[in-house]
Amino acid sequence: MADAEHREQHNHGSGTFVGGDVHGGFWQVFLPPYGKKTSGDLEPTRRRPEQDDEEENDYEGILEPMVGSAWIAASAGLAVVYAVAGRPWTDHDPTPGIAARVGVGLVGFYVCLAMAAAFFARLAQVFELWSEQCAITAAQSRGRLVARPPASMSRGMAGLTAGAAVTAELLASLYGWSSFGGEVSQRAHLARLNATANANSARAAAKRSKA
Repeated sequence: MADAEHREQHNHGSGTFVGGDVHGGFWQVFLPPYGKKTSGDLEPTRRRPEQDDEEENDYEGILEPMVGSAWIAASAGLAVVYAVAGRPWTDHDPTPGIAARVGVGLVGFYVCLAMAAAFFARLAQVFELWSEQCAITAAQSRGRLVARPPASMSRGMAGLTAGAAVTAELLASLYGWSSFGGEVSQRAHLARLNATANANSARAAAKRSKA
């Protein structure tokens, strides 16, 4: 009987060993479970000091890269406008030729879209952090009426995160061949997953609280 029970164990392929079976690729062992929440876990995805340093650093100083990418995108967009209109780059320069206008216009358009993708990915992170704070407030509130407003705000921030993240992912898909496109897309995707988990935690906390 013991031998029969032992033979019921299934191990297939090379991958992550879980509960007697192998699931997925071996590389999944090293990936953190971003955005995955169990049905009984009502805590928002607050960042802890023991989390991976790379993830922590990515959320430090979000404002500077966001403002920088917005400034570069605006400058590149202005260069595209100048190139299309055929205006000189400065007051003392002659009118640029067709080749210069086409070259500057294409490069400016390329840079503008890239920086717009980076900007929306960082904006998604900002909305994600706000949804996290609202979810924490809802989880710590005593009483359903007190927990509902921050829970609603957390869901609203999650919606804004999803909008910014989808925009960033669409723009980043144009640069999917490069590491830049993959990094921006991953940043936006993780922000969207975490914001959704925060909203779910806030909703569960609001339902759990008793007046």
